Amino acid sequence: MTLILLLVSFHIENKGFKNHETEGNLLIMNEQENYDLLFMGISHARNFSRHKNHLKIEEILQKKIINIGQGYAKCGVNEQLFYLDYFYHKKNAATKLVYVISPPLFYSKSLPRASDTFEREPFEIDFFLRYLFFETDNKKERISTYLQSKFSRDWLYCKPKSQNGKMNKLDSLDTSAVNEGQKAAYEDVKSLERFDQSVERLTESIQLALENHSNVVLIIPPALFGKWKGHDKVANFALEMSQMDNVSYYDFSESILTPELYYDHHHLNTKGIIYFTEKYLKPIFD
Repeated sequence: MTLILLLVSFHIENKGFKNHETEGNLLIMNEQENYDLLFMGISHARNFSRHKNHLKIEEILQKKIINIGQGYAKCGVNEQLFYLDYFYHKKNAATKLVYVISPPLFYSKSLPRASDTFEREPFEIDFFLRYLFFETDNKKERISTYLQSKFSRDWLYCKPKSQNGKMNKLDSLDTSAVNEGQKAAYEDVKSLERFDQSVERLTESIQLALENHSNVVLIIPPALFGKWKGHDKVANFALEMSQMDNVSYYDFSESILTPELYYDHHHLNTKGIIYFTEKYLKPIFD
């Protein structure tokens, strides 16, 4: 079974994926690579690479970038920590870790329990064995899905692909859609148990990055509606972390309120990504 898993994964890995051509992380993570910027987070982080946005922001910033953020409600703060640990385990380095701290990442009860986190990842023995000893939620189901997904038609026919850009745009703010989206993002913003757990693991991520000589930049991303529910607690946590050496924090939640720069109420389209990178990210990294 192990041999079959390795052979199937070897077949997919040899297709030569780039960061903007896959949602997987292991398909683009090599060993002993040096990067200027390492992006982490949920879909708001991954969006900097999708639709060939990755190529555009590398050109604007003149930086070598790797993005290990995970969208589509597949990954919470626990597995983002595991990806980061594996990145450093493979002797990679990043000058700066850019953690996109979207508030739903802290409050969602479903993200930490998503079982399909690794369905886009090739089978690697080292990755698998390290995860067996990693403390997290719903590990058994996640491992089961990871292994079973290697025999799915979607995986066997997986190949590099990317749009040239995300051109969809909104024409106005739809308050009812925003309210529904906030409900879907997390169940109960008043429940602090999950928030406290997320803070603990995100703090571990920051400490891990600092131990591996990466400066940390915490960013609350923009949304057309401005602030998510629970924004203030996230902002206070980030402000506290920024008191540490080599950790900085920027709140961009209300920085872009133009509907035409979004393809939904909290994801920037390609034009929006370019605008945000030129106006807000470039000054930070310059």
